[in-house]
Amino acid sequence: MKRRLAIDIGNTRTKYGIFEASKMLHFGLLKNEELENNNELIQSFGVSSAIISSVNTKAEDKLKLDQLPFPVLNLTHKTTLPINLAYQSPETLGKDRMAAVVGAYHQFSNQHLLVIDAGSCVTYDFLTERKEYLGGAISPGVQMRLRSMNDFTSKLPLISWEGGERPQNIGRTTITSMLSGVVNGLIAEMNGFILNYEKQYPELKIVITGGDANFFEKELKNGIFADPNLVLKGLNEILIYNGK
Repeated sequence: MKRRLAIDIGNTRTKYGIFEASKMLHFGLLKNEELENNNELIQSFGVSSAIISSVNTKAEDKLKLDQLPFPVLNLTHKTTLPINLAYQSPETLGKDRMAAVVGAYHQFSNQHLLVIDAGSCVTYDFLTERKEYLGGAISPGVQMRLRSMNDFTSKLPLISWEGGERPQNIGRTTITSMLSGVVNGLIAEMNGFILNYEKQYPELKIVITGGDANFFEKELKNGIFADPNLVLKGLNEILIYNGK
């Protein structure tokens, strides 16, 4: 059976998955500065084709895609997809957003879908039951919100959040107050988006992905499906759809 490689290059890290049909056999995560050293590792899985989604041209160049011994599909807004893009500026649409929606569609076809990607930014993407991608929203993620409070004030410290327990609503220190405002505020934002979409589309399926997906799945309302590897799975389905 054919093996396919899906690569998602972000600003600082690269994720990749090895697939047979729609099944992920292997998942890998690399820092972008390590890509050149691991190029042979990626080639060693015996794949017959690959697809790449990249927002970092310098990191992408380290993979030397033109030297790989199999065809590579570079995802763009012109790539043939199993969904229809009704977005008004498809050339500006994030490749990871496209792939995540395709991944969700493959698992939950013929129903309205809201895909939430909780990463550096939080994206909300809506697909109708007639597989029309309309768009959504983009919001700062947890670390971006914390960093902005330090950047734009003279008193608030630079802190990070590693997930785990939900902060108390009432922060008793400056740091716990910041964490409460950011994390609990983002939970409230997500619930608000979900509620607004459900008012218009009652039979809505909600899928969440990204680095913080498992945390937010636990904190949001019931019935939400979490899949941290949705982008890679969507990339693989796009590759299959293109006959590669």
